Amino acid sequence: MKKLKVGIIGVGIQGENHLKAYLSHPLVDVVSVADISPRKLSYVKEKYGVKGLYSDFNEMLEKEDLDLVSVATPDFLHREPVINSLESGVNVVVEKPMATTVKDAEDMVSAARRTGVVLYPNFGNRWNPAFASVRERIADGETGRPVYGYFRLSDTIYVPTKMLSWAGKSNVVFFLMSHTADLARWIFQDEVSSVQAFAEQNILRSLGIDTYDYVVAILRFKQGGMVVLESSWILPEGLPSIVDFRAEIICEKGCLLYTSP
Repeated sequence: MKKLKVGIIGVGIQGENHLKAYLSHPLVDVVSVADISPRKLSYVKEKYGVKGLYSDFNEMLEKEDLDLVSVATPDFLHREPVINSLESGVNVVVEKPMATTVKDAEDMVSAARRTGVVLYPNFGNRWNPAFASVRERIADGETGRPVYGYFRLSDTIYVPTKMLSWAGKSNVVFFLMSHTADLARWIFQDEVSSVQAFAEQNILRSLGIDTYDYVVAILRFKQGGMVVLESSWILPEGLPSIVDFRAEIICEKGCLLYTSP
């Protein structure tokens, strides 16, 4: 089979993960990366041997003959690289969240439909073996229909204060809860009919970061199920891991539990 020629826009933590995944695949050739940071471009060249290096992703789209790009820029900077890639006839994998406004998301979808290329938001937890097994067991009828779920995905305060320079331009719904909202819809195999949410701004705002400390959301599904989602990023830095991920899905004939290692 012909190798896919791939480019990556944004080589931060997730962009580098995309790069490593592509390099491990025998049918993918990573031909270029684009990032505004000269330091990151130099790092990618030295560590991974990527030859096509661009500080402007539009130049990369113009000069390289790409089949696919991964867009892994910060949450609020997805619109332009996604739409410009689609309009260049290039398929796109975009990191979650696809967008931080409804308009941006709708414009991206319109661009994909207009150009006839693929737009795929990367919700990687669908490939988490534990959650894939949960969905399979429910789909096979082993546990009966899911009736209630609880998903908690939270980070320590290290993430918004030290790991991310742009936390104030995002929030825990975009950065964390997008994962669990997607998992809930995917596992329940249903669409949400209503949402009620509660949030607090206190600790991070006192540190000069204008974003929510936590959000709790109640999702009701069209077929009658309900899920509670909880995400915060103010857990203490002293915890063993920067991520706390757990889930409980109660079904008609059983209960499925998940706790991150």
